[in-house]
Amino acid sequence: MVVNFSQVVYKPNYDAFARVVIFNPLASNPSGGSFVGRGIHDVTPIDVMAEEGSIFSDTQIILDVLEEEFDVIPRQGDQVTIPADSGVPALGTFEVIDTKANGGGETTLVLRLVVTAAP
Repeated sequence: MVVNFSQVVYKPNYDAFARVVIFNPLASNPSGGSFVGRGIHDVTPIDVMAEEGSIFSDTQIILDVLEEEFDVIPRQGDQVTIPADSGVPALGTFEVIDTKANGGGETTLVLRLVVTAAP
């Protein structure tokens, strides 16, 4: 029996947990304009062991997107803005620095915060 993960597993989760996201397809569709979509935001911890045995701890910001909701899947070089949504505060504008498709209809976008210089 084949299971359509996108419809059976992921879509109900997106209906419950996804938040509004503004996508600016600078790399994936440069002639297209910004558009509103949705995604599930998360911050995951990363620990990297240095040669001398010390551990460097950091975090990785990710946004999962449901592939069926896109004509062109976001890719490295695109930007996403995560505004305030349903009482959850705005998170800012991010650049997509990597993507990871899971083969089941969901792609994880690895993000880096876009920082603007103070005037």
